Amino acid sequence: MGRRILAVFAHPDDEAFGPGGTLAKYASEGVEIHLLSATRGEAGQIDEGLKEKAANKKIHHIREEELLRSAEILGIKKVEFLNYIDGRLCNAVYHGLAGKILDKIRDFKPQLIVTLDRLGISGHLDHIAVSMITTFAFKKTSIPQKLYYLCLPQKLYDKKLQKYFIYFPEGYKESEITTRIDYTKHWDVKKKAMQQHASQKKDVDSLVKRYKKWPKTDHFILKFHRNVKIKFPETDLFAGLD
Repeated sequence: MGRRILAVFAHPDDEAFGPGGTLAKYASEGVEIHLLSATRGEAGQIDEGLKEKAANKKIHHIREEELLRSAEILGIKKVEFLNYIDGRLCNAVYHGLAGKILDKIRDFKPQLIVTLDRLGISGHLDHIAVSMITTFAFKKTSIPQKLYYLCLPQKLYDKKLQKYFIYFPEGYKESEITTRIDYTKHWDVKKKAMQQHASQKKDVDSLVKRYKKWPKTDHFILKFHRNVKIKFPETDLFAGLD
């Protein structure tokens, strides 16, 4: 079997707004990537410009279609929705969600799992829940060898984020970041994937503007690993595996 990555996120758009560049890079290199989305983004708001076209569609159907288009652009081979409700990821669903992630790990047998950091990058409680539950699932099986958290470096934190609708964590020190992936060659792919999430146009426009100014690098923390020779800093998620 070849190289495999399992990405686990809470909502449609987390894949593109988050490590889309990294996912596109590895997909282009022949890595098989599967994505689990805990919800269909039911709590999201439809952009005003899309409301008329989407008059006969539910928000979760729109966002599901957007994710599938984004995933195809990024090169993700398979997307699975775990059928939880946006905004309701909590202790009550913890072990049910963990069980679904574990089932996927046992079936797909990824070497790597990628999710958001324990602060959910943005502080969104759904993000935090998925990060913690994915970590629990990783620890319950010996199949994957590495668990990566996508994170935001403190140097990229913008004071404007203090006006976010919830508390937006300030990010991580450079010394805490173990792994940096250059996705310069895949920036256009990431941007195109982000733009598929038209229902979230305000966020897309804001993030594209921000990403244009940033170095085309995704930052990760290798939180857990086993049976791998580790040497930091890393510039390859598969370092020590091949």
